[in-house]
This record gives sequence, C-alpha cells and structure tokens, in this order.
Amino acid sequence: MRRVLVALLLVAGCASPAWNDADYGKKAGATAEAAASSVALVRLAVESEAKLTRPYLQTLLTETATALDSVDSQFGAVQPPSRRAAEVRAEITELTSEAAEQVQVLLNEVRLREIRDPERAAADLGDLADRLRAFAEEHPS
Repeated sequence: MRRVLVALLLVAGCASPAWNDADYGKKAGATAEAAASSVALVRLAVESEAKLTRPYLQTLLTETATALDSVDSQFGAVQPPSRRAAEVRAEITELTSEAAEQVQVLLNEVRLREIRDPERAAADLGDLADRLRAFAEEHPS
C-alpha cells in the first residue's frame, strides 16, 4: 500500500518552477493523474468495503488523504507564470480539494463504523476520477 502512495507522490514530481504555460500545464496534468490514481484506489476500496477490515480501510483512507494533501501542496508551491496558468491552477486545485474532501468524509464515516452509502460514494469517486483524468489528458505531462 505504501509503495502505491509513494509512487503517486513521485508522479507529481518535486515542486520546481514552471518557466512557461506549457511547463505549468504538464505539472498540473501530473498532479491530476496522481490525484486520479488516489481517487480510483479509494473507489476500489469502497466497492470492496464488505471484504475489508475496518482498520485496513481506515489506514488506506488515512494514507490516501495524506497523499492527496502532499500532491496538492507540491503543486501549490509552483507559481503560475501567467493568467492562463492561474486559471489552470484554480481548476486543478478545485478538483484536488474535492478529492481530499471526499476521502476525508469517507474516513470520518469509517471511523464511525461504516460508509453510509457505499454505492453512492463509489459513483461519486468514479465521476471525480474521470474528471481528473480528463484534466490530465487536456494537460499531458
């Protein structure tokens, strides 16, 4: 599990300067892909909730929330080189914030014993992963 999360963090790369819009877009795309992978992992776990132990699910959600925060922080450290890049930043930040929030809600539910509506949660996560992947395709890294 940790290897998956470490790999996701490496995909996002280190926070380095973006020299132009193309470079910034690549960094945003890598961030979206890393977040999409995290969201997809959580979706699989939610779909398999009945087969997983609560401690395992809680650990997976905690580590995924940490990974999403890290990916978001690394990208947040890169300053947009233009107004267009600032728009890209706002778009990806909105998506990664939504991902972090959904994972945190699920984590809170698991801590309180169970995910209230796993089917709905899986559908929402699938939609979010699709939107993150679409963003990544628009901004290939």
